[in-house]
Amino acid sequence: MIRFNDLKSTEKPGYRLRGENANVISLPIIQELLLQYNDEQFGLPITIKNDQIKSGGIFNSHIEDCLILTNTEHENDYFKYCITLKKQGKMATIDMQYYGRSVLTGKKGKEEARDNTISGMIINMVKGTSQVAMDAEYEYYAMLETMFGEVF
Repeated sequence: MIRFNDLKSTEKPGYRLRGENANVISLPIIQELLLQYNDEQFGLPITIKNDQIKSGGIFNSHIEDCLILTNTEHENDYFKYCITLKKQGKMATIDMQYYGRSVLTGKKGKEEARDNTISGMIINMVKGTSQVAMDAEYEYYAMLETMFGEVF
């Protein structure tokens, strides 16, 4: 279960469906569409599973179903994406947020903090984060968000 407060915005708008599409869309259909489109167009190493988001406090908690999209090659060191579906009236909104941690982003943040001292700069030269690995990670996120946008 994911805590609502751990989710961060991708700063992309939610995708809105209306009419017949809004009536039939569901999380299992979203999962199937994303996996199928990924196989056909992108070939990214992803897994999608069901989970839930908990928000609110002890006496007013709310549980919402969601899908979690994970990189199968970097399960514990890339951010994970959380996909939600909300229906209201004749509209459905599909949102994608992220959570978790990125090992490389964390290392890069520490490097930037150390850049203000001579000893920090020396440490960064020895233990520096691979820019190639950082670029690959962020290209994966960009491709994932592109795929999501193309599907919806």
